[in-house]
Amino acid sequence: MTEKKGFFHKRIGELIASVILGFLEVIALSLYYRDSLAFWMDSLGNGLLFFGLWILSAALLFLFLLLLELLIRPDRVVLPGISERIRFFDAHPFLFSILVLTVYYLPWIIVFYPGSAIYDMTYQMVQGVGFQPINAHHPIFATWVIGLCGKLSLALTGKLNLGIFIYILVQSAVCILAFSAMFSFMARRGVRKGFWISLLFVFAVVPLFGGAMQCGTKDTMFTGFFVWFLVLCAELLLGEGSSFSPVKWAAFGFLILLLCLYRNGILVIMIPSLIVFLILLWKEKKVRLLFSVVCALALVFGFLFQTISARVYHTGTETGEMLSIPFQQTARYVRDHETEVTEEEAEIIEETFVLEDYRELGKLYYPMSSDPVKARYHWYAADNEGELLKTYFGAWAGMFKKHPLTYIEATVANTYGYYAITPVIKKQKGGAGTPVQFFPDQLAVQGVIDRSGGTLSEDLIPESPEALKGARDLLSGWYYLWQKAPVLGLFLKCGFYFYILIAFTLCYGRRKNKMTLLAVPMFLLFLMAIASPVNEHIRYIFPVVAALPILPAAAAITENKKKIGGYDERKSFENSDGSK
Repeated sequence: MTEKKGFFHKRIGELIASVILGFLEVIALSLYYRDSLAFWMDSLGNGLLFFGLWILSAALLFLFLLLLELLIRPDRVVLPGISERIRFFDAHPFLFSILVLTVYYLPWIIVFYPGSAIYDMTYQMVQGVGFQPINAHHPIFATWVIGLCGKLSLALTGKLNLGIFIYILVQSAVCILAFSAMFSFMARRGVRKGFWISLLFVFAVVPLFGGAMQCGTKDTMFTGFFVWFLVLCAELLLGEGSSFSPVKWAAFGFLILLLCLYRNGILVIMIPSLIVFLILLWKEKKVRLLFSVVCALALVFGFLFQTISARVYHTGTETGEMLSIPFQQTARYVRDHETEVTEEEAEIIEETFVLEDYRELGKLYYPMSSDPVKARYHWYAADNEGELLKTYFGAWAGMFKKHPLTYIEATVANTYGYYAITPVIKKQKGGAGTPVQFFPDQLAVQGVIDRSGGTLSEDLIPESPEALKGARDLLSGWYYLWQKAPVLGLFLKCGFYFYILIAFTLCYGRRKNKMTLLAVPMFLLFLMAIASPVNEHIRYIFPVVAALPILPAAAAITENKKKIGGYDERKSFENSDGSK
């Protein structure tokens, strides 16, 4: 009995996480299948069933976290000493990783030519080539890059297909190089071959990665920048900053700048993360100084670019994206309690969302995506926006007091995919649960052609060759097979990677390993995804998915470096009572 208490006491973090996540899993299932939480309160039997499902979910999650802890124990990740390198992948891990990933990703890129550009990318491309004015809905720098590819394509072929393909080649190359740098980082610091090569083939074989390469979006490029950034952060925290060359410091600053320019609102992630890393580097005076200067310059340049470009293109600050959660709560309230909306509240809703009848907002409501609702809000800051929002939030607070459960339901329904593994097999609307696309979106291009009055040709509309349809069906079928298959489907779930991040953090945080703090930007990216308009859009957390292996590898390398020559290497991985 005493032994059992000791076991659970040492894993109190896993217990608490399992209880919380198990609860969220049950309410996520409730909203997915019933679009309600109220039915659990209808009878004692329903309440007991909820409690039973909660206990079962928590128990399964606890076992999952224990299994991950066993797999990522430091002595399982890093060898006691680096063995003699005799094979190609030992001597050239970076090149070996590039070859493997290229071989696996290239078929996806070729078969889906010109590439499955999502609406966001084609929307940016028509702006970047000058078919319509640039706005701030997407990062202006990313629009420039995509537009440059489009301009080159128009100059060479008169169409946009080649531009889409060029951008997808660039984003794939950036990701392949970044992933290879991550695996090379592991291999050259003694991470076991079985560990990093297994991860390499996960990155190659799991269709999420190949599918993401052929799917054109700013988020895939951002993923490559983020992984490379975190690899350099790991090297700095491992004490290698003193050996950084000026070129490497410049590359580190450039990556920070690119991250700031390639996703809106990223400063809320970068600034806290860089402050945490600076604190960890505080004792290394020279490294601390260089780190501070490089980060400050990158952030200042990023801020200046955003400020100047906003003035040049006369773009306002979009607030609709940041208000998805309260907007969804209001829309669900109107849908479920239409008759309880007061005359004053109705007027405020109609003014805020530009509606003739407030009841239209309830009809626009879709639980897993706020896009239909927020599209009715002013997209760009108006002169009276502050006053408008102040009035709106006054009404919002009043409605919350009357039906708080409705607000909770709206929030969970629009977010649960990022912290639960509730199945999404049926087709969803608004992008929810369908993270990878397998066709070039034509809507944005068709829209500018329709508004051009005949000056733009239909030939501009991107399309894939009919001759490759069979191969496209085969690869997209491979993806959907994984999505629907038991166990394999977990690799395509946002919540699964959230659980892995929790497990890594608890495992190494309990050991007071400073490398655990590499998880800070990952958790912040998850929070940003939760605040996003769409539930379970894996492209929003794809940077976390790709960067996850860095955390256990860096943490295990740190513990391996603490060994003192001559004593049993495995002793360094034991807790004070001798347990592992």
